[in-house]
Amino acid sequence: MRPIRKFLTGTRGSMTVEAALILPLLFWALLATLVFFDAFRQQNIAMKASYTLSDMISRETDSLTPDDIDGLNGVFDYLTFSNHPSWIRVTSVRWDATDQEFKVNWSHATKENDALTDLTLQTKANIIPAMAIGDTVVLVETYMIYEPPFRVGLDASWTANAVVTRPRFASQVPFDPTS
Repeated sequence: MRPIRKFLTGTRGSMTVEAALILPLLFWALLATLVFFDAFRQQNIAMKASYTLSDMISRETDSLTPDDIDGLNGVFDYLTFSNHPSWIRVTSVRWDATDQEFKVNWSHATKENDALTDLTLQTKANIIPAMAIGDTVVLVETYMIYEPPFRVGLDASWTANAVVTRPRFASQVPFDPTS
């Protein structure tokens, strides 16, 4: 009975046992912190790149072509350091006072994704500000996959950003789908 009581009341080696129990949890918490920080950092980089693309497009006075927009997808990949799939969609939008809704002047998406139509644009109407009659804006949407470097409960997912910008030097950014 005495050896059992000595074993139950003894505290020798308890620090080693506590460390063995806590260190894996501490290591996981450190990795999780790094992954979540990296996810927010990558999302912030993607948003800044979206604003950059939108600003570049808003300054255009010549007609954009599908090749130009495909090239902007490459610029987006470069700015975001992306090794994963990404795509962009650029849409020129106007306010139709007769129908009291936004209408698509033109839209182009990269990598065989769908362009916006008048019907699908209505799902994005909440991000487009109020516009004067005859005014246009450029809606730039960017999509990229974020894949975490470690598996800590955060799965790979698409990051989407949308930026609305008014053309700077013309009333509308023109588009030539045939070039």
